[in-house]
Amino acid sequence: MRPTRVPEPALVRSVLVAVTGVIAFVVGHAIDTAWIESVLVIYGLLTPVLAGVLIRPAVSPVDKGR
Repeated sequence: MRPTRVPEPALVRSVLVAVTGVIAFVVGHAIDTAWIESVLVIYGLLTPVLAGVLIRPAVSPVDKGR
């Protein structure tokens, strides 16, 4: 199944914070979540590229075999 859209940064952030919280609970240590902001900056820079890859097949011209 091919994804049809790129998740919003807020959704990505919430998933990363939740996963980090679960890992911290299981390990029993406090984990610094400052790394999440760096990941989101990179994700924000890559989002247009990801969106282009997902949108490209839908907007490609189709040759109808003249």
